Amino acid sequence: MTTDQCIKCGGCEQSCPVVCVEGIQSFSGPRTLAVDGPRFSVEINRLRDHIMKCTTCWKCEEVCPSRIDLPQAILEIRKVMFDPLKMLPGHRRIVENVDRFRMSIEPEGGAPPAPAGERGEVMYFPGCISRERIPSIYRGTVSTLEKVGTDFGVPKGWVCCGAPLEKVGDRDRMESLVEENLRTFEGFETIVTSCPGCTTQLFNHYGVEPLHTIEYLYESVGLNKLSFRHAGDIKVAFHQPCHLSRTIGRHAMDYALALLQEVPGLEVLELENADMCCGGGGGVVAGHPDVALDLANEKMSSFSDSGADLLLAPCPFCVLNLERAGGSNVREFVTFLEAFLE
Repeated sequence: MTTDQCIKCGGCEQSCPVVCVEGIQSFSGPRTLAVDGPRFSVEINRLRDHIMKCTTCWKCEEVCPSRIDLPQAILEIRKVMFDPLKMLPGHRRIVENVDRFRMSIEPEGGAPPAPAGERGEVMYFPGCISRERIPSIYRGTVSTLEKVGTDFGVPKGWVCCGAPLEKVGDRDRMESLVEENLRTFEGFETIVTSCPGCTTQLFNHYGVEPLHTIEYLYESVGLNKLSFRHAGDIKVAFHQPCHLSRTIGRHAMDYALALLQEVPGLEVLELENADMCCGGGGGVVAGHPDVALDLANEKMSSFSDSGADLLLAPCPFCVLNLERAGGSNVREFVTFLEAFLE
């Protein structure tokens, strides 16, 4: 469905989390950026200030009666307007990090060692954030795979999946990362990821069908093979990451809730606007950290109102951004489960 099919209903603007939190003057909304601007030949530089505030949460496509893929249209515009000399400082750092380290972030050192096997039934693709910013996710996922008896490994030489580069419009560098990673994927039958953004990127640009860890545990391992000890009467709320719930699919939300129900002593409380974007995606944390923080604050406010003890988020980028908003009670989903997995 092309953007020419837009019926100007306004649904995308009304549902856009950035518009809702920042206002239409700060962010003109998906229709203006993806439909009206290109249709009426708006000079690309006039869109530049607003277009990098889109978190690519895919909410606008979800509510669009014409099912126009507005986020993808916005990514295409970012590709056209990409100019190394006009990048936002945070986006420039992403590009520089890729050139220096082949990751979107500068390694901080002390990352956990990779499992010994570089071949096996399953390849675990950690992603930049799990490997270098929140290594507890890496360790928790590795421990989970070991506990369920998975024959897996982490290949040497893997690099950033390229999703951050696509978000800033740098497709040439993104393609170079794709080529590097594909060489490391040989010898594995299944790819498992911690990051929904990586999962989506691998599916869209690598010609593979990866599984997020939630999908792997539910589909490949199975609930009947999982055993959890008592959680100690913890109340949790569940944040639904945009890429997991919308680009991977709603089934992943059903899987996640089914996994939580297997843990004795765990109570899942309702979170208002559970699938509203937390601001962690689309390159917004790097480009417009103030906007990302406003969205994270909204999510943490909903968490406070829920009465839960912990907020579970199955996405490293979400965890990182929510922690910026003072989210000391935020836990990555699989890491949380691993603590009770026997």
